[in-house]
Amino acid sequence: MAETLLIVFIVFVVVGMPIGLALGVGTLAAAVVYPALNPIIIPTRFVGLLSDSFLILAAPLFILAGNVAARSGVARTLIDLATVLVGRFRGGLAYVNILDSMFFGGISGSAVADVSALGTFLIPQMVRKGYDKDFATALTIATAVMAPIVPPSIIAVIYAWMADESVAAIFAAGYLPALLVGIGMAVPTFMIARRRNYPREPAPTWERFWAAFRRAAPGLMIPAIIMGGIVLGWFTPTEAAAVAVVYALLVPPFFYGEMSWRDLPGVFADSARLSGVIGLIIGLVGAFGWVLTYSKFPFRVAEAIASFAPTWWMFLMVVIVVYVFLGTFLTPSEIILVTVPVLLPGAQALGIHPIHFGMVCVIASAIGHVTPPVGLCLFVGMAISGLPMEQLVKPLLPLIAAIVVVLLLVAFVPETVLMIPRLLGFIQ
Repeated sequence: MAETLLIVFIVFVVVGMPIGLALGVGTLAAAVVYPALNPIIIPTRFVGLLSDSFLILAAPLFILAGNVAARSGVARTLIDLATVLVGRFRGGLAYVNILDSMFFGGISGSAVADVSALGTFLIPQMVRKGYDKDFATALTIATAVMAPIVPPSIIAVIYAWMADESVAAIFAAGYLPALLVGIGMAVPTFMIARRRNYPREPAPTWERFWAAFRRAAPGLMIPAIIMGGIVLGWFTPTEAAAVAVVYALLVPPFFYGEMSWRDLPGVFADSARLSGVIGLIIGLVGAFGWVLTYSKFPFRVAEAIASFAPTWWMFLMVVIVVYVFLGTFLTPSEIILVTVPVLLPGAQALGIHPIHFGMVCVIASAIGHVTPPVGLCLFVGMAISGLPMEQLVKPLLPLIAAIVVVLLLVAFVPETVLMIPRLLGFIQ
């Protein structure tokens, strides 16, 4: 049963069918071939899954809040703030790129939004200051990996829903890994900046710093509202997402004036399209996962992996390799949705904390945003810079290597993930 489902699914993905439809076709094939199943499970699981989950409503709301922030002038003020903080060092704008992705990721939760909003400003600015265009583009693409790691991560919301874990816990778990990824990418950036003698930005005065901070503060309040409200118990994650949308619609446009009410229909339409794609995949994954569970396939996979990866660290190595491979042709949300029901039982059987496992999955799947041939951030960066893919692969390699090194550190040192959620009381 599961074999029929997976074979049909893989065949249709290989021939180019969108993964959401391939999930539905594979499920339908299994239901038609095996009398024990009934094709009616597809619409019932699809509708039931989406209508019964209050948590998953947070994903489209975070997408909307991020899109509003991206178009309302927040990105430009965050660049100014990052410039006064780290611009004085050799290759200062490269460090601004890294820091700004961390700031903006805490607002949008989307790597694609990060590249779109920041790349439009930073890539031309870096090129004008004497940075190589391929390096500026590659760095902008790679730093976007931090957006799905730092809260409010849309991928983390999906994982928490799939694993029935606390969104607040996995949000809190993302802060230290995101910081480590930023530091990791700063290492090759430091060496490249010194070797190519990239310029420094002027040292800021206190007046410039406070001016930049005051201007960025309304935008920085979005992640503060989200995590502050959750930590203090004022909001559920979904309610925090709704409050963030209202705040993003009212406050940043008032302060920055870069988005008019005439722009809102386009913002809502773009958010609805992305949310619709995710919703379609989630709904069909419900039926797909039900068939897998009915056939006991996840437990058979867990037993198979345990036979050649009997320890927790070997299991995580297998997961990382699988995720990096899948990231070359699937998006992170698709990877999480398809694999977590299969792999999570094996992780729990080996004593891996679900929050630790989730953060490893989030980071490993996020690498797929930047790896060819179908990395979404890679294509957005190519569109902004006008450079072909083959010209970006080489400058991307040291940056991807830095992310992988941090991923291995996070995988093998669980406290890098669990320390902050434990301090905040989200987990024991």
